[in-house]
Amino acid sequence: MKYFGIIFVNQYLMKFTFMRSFSAFLLVFVLITNASIASKRNFVTAKQDTLTQANWVDSVMKKLTLRERIGQLFMVAAYSNRDDKHIQEIADLVRNQKIGGLIFFQGGPIRQVNQTNYYQSLAKVPLIISMDAEWGPGMRLDSTFSYPRQMMLGATSDSLLVYEMGSDIARQLKRLGVHINFAPVVDINSNPQNPVINTRSFGEDKERVVKFGLAYMTGLQNNGIIACAKHFPGHGDTYEDSHLALPTVSHTIERLDSIEKYPFKQLINGGINSIMVAHLRVPSLEPDSLKPASISANIIKSSLINDLGFKGLIFTDALNMKGIADYYTHVDINVLALKAGNDILLFPSKVKESIDKIEALVKSGEITEAEINEKCRKILEAKYYVGLNKYKPIALTNLYEDLNKETSKVLRRKIITNSLTVVSNKDILPLKGLDTLKIAYIEIGNNKGDAFREQLELYTSLTTFSINPESSVAEYDSLLNALEAYNLVIAGYHAADIRFSKNYGITNQAANFLFDLAFRKKVILTYFGSPYSLSKFFNPYSFASIVITYDNSNDSQNLAAQLIFGGIGAKGKLPVSIFNSYVAGLGNETQGNARLSYSLPEEIGVDSKFLQKVDSIALDAIQQGVTPGMQILAAKNGVVFYHKSFGKPTYDSQENVDVRMLYDIASITKISTTVPLVMRLFDNQRITLNAPIGNYINLINNKDKASIKVGDILLHQSGLQPWIPFYLKTLSTLVPNTPTLAETISAEYPFKVSERTYLHKYVGANPTFYSLKKTDKFPLRCSENLFACEGIKDTIFNIINQSTLQEPGKYKYSDLGFLYLQRIIENVENKGLDELSENYFYKKIGMNYTLYQPYRKFDKERIVPTEYDLTFRKQLIWGDVHDPAAAMMGGVTGHAGVFSNANDMAKLMQLFLNGGIYGGDRFFSQETVNTFIN
Repeated sequence: MKYFGIIFVNQYLMKFTFMRSFSAFLLVFVLITNASIASKRNFVTAKQDTLTQANWVDSVMKKLTLRERIGQLFMVAAYSNRDDKHIQEIADLVRNQKIGGLIFFQGGPIRQVNQTNYYQSLAKVPLIISMDAEWGPGMRLDSTFSYPRQMMLGATSDSLLVYEMGSDIARQLKRLGVHINFAPVVDINSNPQNPVINTRSFGEDKERVVKFGLAYMTGLQNNGIIACAKHFPGHGDTYEDSHLALPTVSHTIERLDSIEKYPFKQLINGGINSIMVAHLRVPSLEPDSLKPASISANIIKSSLINDLGFKGLIFTDALNMKGIADYYTHVDINVLALKAGNDILLFPSKVKESIDKIEALVKSGEITEAEINEKCRKILEAKYYVGLNKYKPIALTNLYEDLNKETSKVLRRKIITNSLTVVSNKDILPLKGLDTLKIAYIEIGNNKGDAFREQLELYTSLTTFSINPESSVAEYDSLLNALEAYNLVIAGYHAADIRFSKNYGITNQAANFLFDLAFRKKVILTYFGSPYSLSKFFNPYSFASIVITYDNSNDSQNLAAQLIFGGIGAKGKLPVSIFNSYVAGLGNETQGNARLSYSLPEEIGVDSKFLQKVDSIALDAIQQGVTPGMQILAAKNGVVFYHKSFGKPTYDSQENVDVRMLYDIASITKISTTVPLVMRLFDNQRITLNAPIGNYINLINNKDKASIKVGDILLHQSGLQPWIPFYLKTLSTLVPNTPTLAETISAEYPFKVSERTYLHKYVGANPTFYSLKKTDKFPLRCSENLFACEGIKDTIFNIINQSTLQEPGKYKYSDLGFLYLQRIIENVENKGLDELSENYFYKKIGMNYTLYQPYRKFDKERIVPTEYDLTFRKQLIWGDVHDPAAAMMGGVTGHAGVFSNANDMAKLMQLFLNGGIYGGDRFFSQETVNTFIN
């Protein structure tokens, strides 16, 4: 495998390319059916030590009074972001009512752990702790990790990723002291207008929902977390949110059996630990219109327990939800839910009063004590299953780090990469011909697309326009006119909404604008939200391409930009249908690895902790005064895994170095400009490496130079001197009758040029060669307010022509040969080096921060100063080439003068590693690359 790294510091760029050999590893995956991937045994009997488990349960049961056994059936809501009053209310329920568990909602990880430890210390029987963490603890807690929603997972077509996610969420929950995750959602989202399930579902296909539901379930349960399938008997085809109202599912029993209940049936067969029952009216199963599923014995006892044979824990959905709370008193809800067959009452109110009521009903015989005992025993068996028979307080040490591991970030990016869905592509993705494109990016949703824009800009230059969906028609019309100069528009719709009632965040004026724009320009629509949104765009077929990302996270933005430019390929498939043309399973695959991609270090097997050493070296160099700042980039196999900037452009700068800032790359000009142009001429058989340079430029009076071979210059074995300080001959002292140079250092001659050559302290540019203003006679800019005469170029070449060759055939690094190569290239091509390099390479590759004379295009703030020139130009060199010879020739030479940044240089290095190909374009033949490498 090949690595390359690029480090930019002030004045110098260091480049390294090295090889490492890796042993080949064969990874063998044994694929088994979904039905057998999980144990079919119910968790109650799944422990190896069944007898020990039963003994522990029996011993606890004997210690509990009837009232305490009833208390075990209550799982109360706790919030770690509330005040002491709330904490004491929960503590009172634990201490006095002997409740069995808690469900934690909003808060933070440290606060939740502290509260968990506190509540556990008060409990007679350890509490079983749950969370509604469908996409991880970040669904509820700050400073914790979030995975994508299930619809994005459904777009990946890879259940192994879902299993890995479930396993990692299990690890995080266990670290928090949580035992139950109310996931997966196995509702089949067959209704695009569903206001509550929607993107929480794996999709509309029942087999996909089963496959991915089993994978998520198994990932949780294999790692010690109780999974809970929800929302029985199926919440996927509703028009109301049961948090706000009581939805109705009007399907027949046959339809419910074949669609809505199908995933639950399969997960029961697969060994699901628990199931949550929804607040839904289901007339075909429960004729009483005032009895939602959560309090219906027909649905829980008859359908779930008897018909489907479920023996695990049964939870109500949250009993504070308006889907049920608007119809009954709190105490009645709790009683009815218990009678209907639920084991655990989730998020109940009026806990003490409800326990009083249930206890009275048991004593009166309306509820049997055996029924209470059976439910309590199931809960205790669950507590044993999750290890609460050996409860230990949760440690706080490294909690944040444990909940936010790099491996989790890698997996999340892998999921997103596999989910990104190209719904349509009129042969435009990945983008090609960057030199022919003038690109505008429209950020729809001000300041919501920064990560997308920043990644797009790593590939090429573009102009950003921002607008809000609710902006006026006049503002949209003005934007339409402003886009007239562009031939490609990337529209990023970042202000997405998952709700149908909010039109998925798409306003009429935004939709009309995109409709008009698509008929005028090529438009790549990237929608950062639900695929259902496509129904709200007018004639979406008019877009050149449509990319669906499923959310607007920074990772989704970053990876979507990489997809557009071919850093990664598209693999995702729609998990739901929109119109007849956009059906579930649709997704265009596109080419990846066409350009550099950008990743986390761990994605390619590099430990981030190891790279902290690089950080420390960079920071130490700045601290030691070696350089005020730098950029560092490292890539492996076409993947940039380290790209950082450090420090400031100068020691006095206020701003920090940015990865887009330009540096004078000095002698790297040779391999970034001159060598590629020579390779191109060689590839086109316009020069040969064994030919003498006298074949291409006029050296008739300098036969020793004329006989130098092109290849010998490239190999630095031409015999030419390393360098010549040409500028010294163009300086004069300001003191009359005083030499410019001396052989020894002194107060009068403090500036060392070379051994036995020192420059007078009062020297300046000789007016014979330079002017403070640009004129026809002095057209060559050396620096700000200093211009050289046109004839100085010939003077420099005359000096080289008259120089003495030193040991031809022996390696000696030399700038001078690359000045000859410059003349060869310009003579053959009849164009300047700057124009050739930009047109043949930089623009096509997307090296938009690489050029000669950067002051022509960029503000000074984007260019890093090189150093203060004390002897020649008497100023801070900022935006002009540092090399004196290159400066004298106007900043465009074959040996120095190019400015660039680490990212642009990485593109060129990758082109060489790719054998001459980048971005789908071939710049050199493989044979030419091999010739120049060897």
